[in-house]
Amino acid sequence: MNMKRPLKLLAAAGMLLAASPFNNAMSFETGFYDDLRNSSWHDGFVFYHPEKHTKNAKSLRFAGGTMHEGGYDVTLTDFKTKNGKVTGGTVKSEFSEDKQAQLVITEGNGKKYSMLHIKDARGRLIHIYNPLDKNVADVWGTRLIDLNNVYLTLRGRYLDNKGNLYVFTLGDLTDNLKEVKDPSSLNPAEREDGCILITPAGTERLEFAEEYDFTVPVFKMDGIYVEARPTVKGLEIRYIRDFDDIRNPEGTPAEGIYKMLYPSPDTPRFLFTADQVINEGLLGHYDYQTLRLMRNEIMARHGYSFKSPDLQSYFDKTSWYQPVSQDIKLSPVEKINVELIKLAEDRKKQEEAAEEAQ
Repeated sequence: MNMKRPLKLLAAAGMLLAASPFNNAMSFETGFYDDLRNSSWHDGFVFYHPEKHTKNAKSLRFAGGTMHEGGYDVTLTDFKTKNGKVTGGTVKSEFSEDKQAQLVITEGNGKKYSMLHIKDARGRLIHIYNPLDKNVADVWGTRLIDLNNVYLTLRGRYLDNKGNLYVFTLGDLTDNLKEVKDPSSLNPAEREDGCILITPAGTERLEFAEEYDFTVPVFKMDGIYVEARPTVKGLEIRYIRDFDDIRNPEGTPAEGIYKMLYPSPDTPRFLFTADQVINEGLLGHYDYQTLRLMRNEIMARHGYSFKSPDLQSYFDKTSWYQPVSQDIKLSPVEKINVELIKLAEDRKKQEEAAEEAQ
C-alpha cells in the first residue's frame, strides 16, 4: 500500500443488505424498449443513467461515470428488434469503437432477470450490465452497491492458524452488535446497518476506508488498521502504512501479513453467488485462481463431480460437499453468475499473464 494513496475513513459503514432488492437484477413486466429507456445500468464499477427521452426515440443517450469521475457517456442506436420489441442495438462512444448491446432475459422461479450483454466488433462478450433499482438510481444508491461489493468479499466464516473463528457478517442496527441471521428481515431503507466482525476477543462494527471515492477493505482489527485481500487460500489480513486519519500505534509494521484467515470447511465460502446476481465490480477484487474457485463452488454446492483433480481435492476437504454426478441443475441466478464469473476469470487470466511477461 503506497503512502501517497488518498486513503480516508468513511464517516459510516453504510451497507447494502445482502438479500435486498437493490442488488438483485431487476424483474420487470414492461416492454423491452421501456426497460432500456427507463433504467439505469451498472457493472458494479461504471454506472449509466438515462437522459430524458421521448417515447419511441430512435436513439437513447446515457450519462456514465464511476464513483470518482464522469465522462463515460454513450448512445444506444440502430435498435435491433424481435417480434416488434427492441432487444438491443449499437453502443456508440467517442472514446471507443462501436459495440453491440443485447438485452438478455433469463426466466425462472416466477421472475424475469434482464441484463445488457456488450460485445466487441468480433462478437465477443466483454461486459454485462445489470439494471439499477429505480429507488437507488443516484449517487447514494451507487455507493451502496460499492459498499456491498466490499462486504461480500469479506463475508463468511474463517479460521486462523490456531483454529479461532472469525466471522464477517451483517449486524443489527443496535449497539448489541448481534449477527442478523436473516438479512431480508431488515428494512433496506435503513442504510446505517453495517458489516460486523466477530472474533475471539469480541464483536465490533467495521468502518471501511475509501480511496479515490471507492470503498476499500481497510478497517480496524485488534486495535490496528489492516487491509483484507481475498486469495484462493482465504483472506490475507495485511499491515498498512499510515495515512491521514489512518494511523497505527508506533512500532506497528508497515507491510506484510498480520493474520491469515482460512475459509471454514463447514460452509461454502461464496454463498452470495446463490442468492443474488453479482457484478463485475465485485469480481474485480479477486485474482484468477480465486475466481475459478468461486465459479466451481456454484457447481459443487449441487454435488458436481469434478474432472480436475485440484478442484475435486479442494472440495473433498469440506464437510458440506457431497459429489453426485456431472448432470446438475443450476438456478437462473446461478447461471447468470457463472457467466459473469467466467467473463471476469478470462479477463483476469489475460491481465496476470501480461504482468508476468513484463
